[in-house]
Amino acid sequence: MIKYSIIIINYKQEELVKNCISSVYNTFKSSSFEVILINNSPDNLLPKFNLPNFKLIETKNYGFANANNIGAENANGEYLFFLNGDTIVKSDFLEDFDNEFSGKEFGAVGLKLFFNDGTFQPSCYLENNFFNEIKNKKLEKFYKSGNTAKRLEIEKKYSIVQKEDWVSGAAMIIKKDVFFKIGGFDERFFLFYEDADICKRLNDSGNPVYFYPKSNIVHLKGENVNREFNNITYYFSKKSQLLYYKLHNSFMQRLLIRAYLILKFSGKCLVNPVRMNVLILKLLLGKKNDKST
Repeated sequence: MIKYSIIIINYKQEELVKNCISSVYNTFKSSSFEVILINNSPDNLLPKFNLPNFKLIETKNYGFANANNIGAENANGEYLFFLNGDTIVKSDFLEDFDNEFSGKEFGAVGLKLFFNDGTFQPSCYLENNFFNEIKNKKLEKFYKSGNTAKRLEIEKKYSIVQKEDWVSGAAMIIKKDVFFKIGGFDERFFLFYEDADICKRLNDSGNPVYFYPKSNIVHLKGENVNREFNNITYYFSKKSQLLYYKLHNSFMQRLLIRAYLILKFSGKCLVNPVRMNVLILKLLLGKKNDKST
């Protein structure tokens, strides 16, 4: 019987994905999982995988949310375990997870992540609105600043199972029946904010979101992504941010975020008028961009 359907997306990260899948099979000793790999890459450079309970699905790139939904539609497990391709699983926690959440009402559970150097990586956040986003970004920046006392304080806070507003989709487990009841990931989010959006809808529907601290998953967080890809993802992050605010926040919140971003990218364009900064500014001003983005 399959309990966990581990869904991994590949888009131009073949070596990272190969290492991720190896870590899954080398670490999880239980046979109650399957791996579903959604290959979005136009260049099929993936190796052959001769693994038990493994399924490869080739598809065009219609975005991260779309690929995860395809994985969910082909899943046999009770739980959908969404796992980024740039992760390495370091601990076998599935049995403990099942003991913790079996019989508990929940929508999604975010798993504990670490940076490549073994330090804790924050992955739980306050609900996205203008002022909370500032706090969320400050948390990440402050944590990376090297203040040991503050780091220990943050790590202690996230040492227990607790409810959260939203958790990172880099390593997230959702009950399959609940996932489909709320319509899965919103495919209007091509990239970014799809995790915040689904957590918001889960919490609003009475299916609380939790953080689980007993996993050990290294999240490389784009360390192997080139500059061009970073620029494109930056554009999509702003587009998804505006969509999230349109769906979930008040007019005043939408006004604040747009005004802030227009000021920010107007300054960027004056200092460094590269194409991506101009495209983002046009997006914020409501002007159509060309189709090559």
